Amino acid sequence: MRLTELQDKEVRTEDGERLGAVHEVHCENGFVIALKVGPGSFIERLTAKTKGRRVPWESVCKIEKKRIIVRAGPPQRASR
Repeated sequence: MRLTELQDKEVRTEDGERLGAVHEVHCENGFVIALKVGPGSFIERLTAKTKGRRVPWESVCKIEKKRIIVRAGPPQRASR
């Protein structure tokens, strides 16, 4: 799978709650470590504000054709 295939996919929890779309994929040493999702993460790309949701890669349960399913629980805010 390519990183570009994760871009813009809808992210939902196992319970069906919509968290938003993937706007950024964070990597470290060649491994995906987190996804930035939702409208706040898009605004974060344009400004210096840190209001986006950061979903740790460990929370990802399933990657489907049009969406990513993550474990329920509050996604973390960005730590910069």
